[in-house]
Amino acid sequence: MDSLLSDDLLRQLVAAGHVDIVVGVPTLNNAATVGGVVRAVHLAFTGQFKRDRTVLINFDAGSDDGTPDIVRRASLVESETLVAPQSFRTIHRISSPYHGLPGKGGALRALFAAAELLDTKAVALFDPDVTNMDADWVARLVRPVYHDGFDYVAPVFKRRPVEGPLVTQLARPLVRAAYGHRMLEPLSSEFGCSMRFASHCLAQDVWSSPFLSHGIDIWLATTALAGRFRCGEAVLGPRLQAPSAQRPALPELFRQVVGTLFTCLEMHQSYWLGREGSQPLPRLTDGPLWSSEGTSLDPAPLAESFRSGVRDLRPVLERILDAGTHAEVERAAAVEEPALAFADELWIETLTQFAAAHHREIMHRDHLIRALVPLYLGRAASFLSQNAACEAAAVQERLEALGLGFEKGKPQFVRRWKAEEGS
Repeated sequence: MDSLLSDDLLRQLVAAGHVDIVVGVPTLNNAATVGGVVRAVHLAFTGQFKRDRTVLINFDAGSDDGTPDIVRRASLVESETLVAPQSFRTIHRISSPYHGLPGKGGALRALFAAAELLDTKAVALFDPDVTNMDADWVARLVRPVYHDGFDYVAPVFKRRPVEGPLVTQLARPLVRAAYGHRMLEPLSSEFGCSMRFASHCLAQDVWSSPFLSHGIDIWLATTALAGRFRCGEAVLGPRLQAPSAQRPALPELFRQVVGTLFTCLEMHQSYWLGREGSQPLPRLTDGPLWSSEGTSLDPAPLAESFRSGVRDLRPVLERILDAGTHAEVERAAAVEEPALAFADELWIETLTQFAAAHHREIMHRDHLIRALVPLYLGRAASFLSQNAACEAAAVQERLEALGLGFEKGKPQFVRRWKAEEGS
């Protein structure tokens, strides 16, 4: 595993010695925001973890905006904000380029390898684009690992009721039904984990796979569940993220997320095919989950993309969906009213049939996932139209109903998954 780490990084790690807590911040041109993230981590080190040996490791993918320099300098001279002598232990900070496959997956593999070399007890990862992170985020993700024996701690963010349809309409209910656990944020960039889980991940023969280059987050979450690791959730509050030129547009983001999720279902099928029902993960910290704010998203453009996509992709959709489901999708697309209706039952059938078709490889998998994009936009438009003006409690009830609907539809999904192509 040392080959993952440069000679210079190895020297810095050896100089750090044994470390209790390792926090990673992977970067690529994040000069505008990374300083605040580093300061939050350093405040946690000198406050909540002042008796522990800590290190922050920045793996940089080749920034040309001075990001690594900001990481090295942040907080070190801001004595009015941060009093470094409060710490009873040496705090280390390392910024290093990483090599190998591009994307966050390569940085995370290097982080896990460095943490293993340091013989650490807890590892955490944070997104450099978040603008409202504070020291409590670090403590809430690390403490359950460091003090209470949890192997994987996922965050829970305070959301607006109709925010994040890719999470609420797709990833969350599908993971719930398949893996049997109600993880609220299966796509999150932030997490805390034990070295036991990190070593398990390092040992998997997946790191050269292209899907892990950018889909690492959902793979980590589902691997923790499928590996029967001790998992929990910590409420962090709202999550504000700065615009980034590095963030892909929706079609590419969708391909990365859904492609990885479908691949994870493939990898973990021996775990999830026989599971029934679901259970919540232990909630390790308290806090509100819902914001009273509305949404500025306009469902009309999403609905039009759905309608045009259904027209343009008719031959492709006929190969993926059964005749009844395809006919229902066509009927939903034929309604020209602004308030599009894409019912829960139709969405559950649509998504699980796509997942089963992906498993059977009835066509090139990238083409299949791209064909799902307009249908997802139709479901998102329907969800926004029906819930934008509702109270948070009412939206929460509808999201729970969707999750239960996915669970109810799982036996049919399993039968499709196991069926031979054309049967």
